[in-house]
Amino acid sequence: MLLAPVLPLINERLGLKLALAGLLGTVLAMCNLTQPFMGIWGDLMHRRNLVIAGALIAAVFIPLLGVAPNFATLVAVLTLGGLGISAFHPQAFTLAGELSNQRRAFGVSLFAFGGTLGIGLTPLWVPLFTETFGLHALPFVSIPGILAVILVSRFVSLRNPRVQRLRLGAQLRSLLPSVGPLSLITAIVVLRTITFTGFGFFLTLLGRERGLSLVESGIPLGVYNLAGVLGSLVAGYMADRWNAKRIIWISILLSSPALLAFLQADGYLGYFWIIIGGFGIMSSNSILVVLAQELAPENISLASSLPLGFSWGLAAFSLPFIGHLADHSGIATTLHYLALLPVLTAVLALYLPERPPH
Repeated sequence: MLLAPVLPLINERLGLKLALAGLLGTVLAMCNLTQPFMGIWGDLMHRRNLVIAGALIAAVFIPLLGVAPNFATLVAVLTLGGLGISAFHPQAFTLAGELSNQRRAFGVSLFAFGGTLGIGLTPLWVPLFTETFGLHALPFVSIPGILAVILVSRFVSLRNPRVQRLRLGAQLRSLLPSVGPLSLITAIVVLRTITFTGFGFFLTLLGRERGLSLVESGIPLGVYNLAGVLGSLVAGYMADRWNAKRIIWISILLSSPALLAFLQADGYLGYFWIIIGGFGIMSSNSILVVLAQELAPENISLASSLPLGFSWGLAAFSLPFIGHLADHSGIATTLHYLALLPVLTAVLALYLPERPPH
């Protein structure tokens, strides 16, 4: 996402207070909560047009952050871009799974790997781009996204073989047998994401509190995020061969002692533990998306949306409460509490339905 790397420049140009800057993150979270509605809409389409439309809207509007003349325009372009992302994800993850045939978990993991890697690299190239060309040049970043949309529309079949021909009411009734397992998946992803995002959000602040420079504080965060990306890819590959449920709960459970060990470790040993923690907490990411898809094949885009943006959007609302706890108890103590949350998450994962190996 382009917002975080350029937010200091936007704040400086528009003279925003921190409260208004924080509101921009809430706007994105609200956009993510629309993903189930986008999924329902997508399941009714004969072609997966939201893959094209969503990506195009996001590619065009989000870079306009660089030239928004006031806060209201900034919120408007961010909302449109966020809705584009929300429209894109459910159908795109469904398409990735179907193109993978019997390797659905690995295919979805590979797709998520590309997207998450892009997010991880954005803080590296965007500051360099804006320093070189200026914030006003940010709309030119739309060009690669538009070209990618053209390539997808030209070379990827967007036909929806699972198009839902039922009326909306009947479509939703067909989802009823899967409501329990899908709710459990959503709860697991929300709790897991609270740990992952909360821990990542306060890592740099912990480093600064311990006397590290800004660059030194950012290294554990980068390592943590990249380990999470790698964990999702590796676990997705394994889930097509071994017991997916076991991979989910074991990986989440093991992240807890690793994150606790990181908080006590110094030097290179700390990097080792943060890698294990990030790897474990995010290993289940793509597997849970695939499990949701397989539980509700007649509502596959809707099912995909629940462990994606919807759950991540819900988890984002925890950050102000985590920050409030950190203000009163300290950052290190708060991160200790977050490191214990995967134990509860792993217990819930024990009640997931089995997924047969492929």
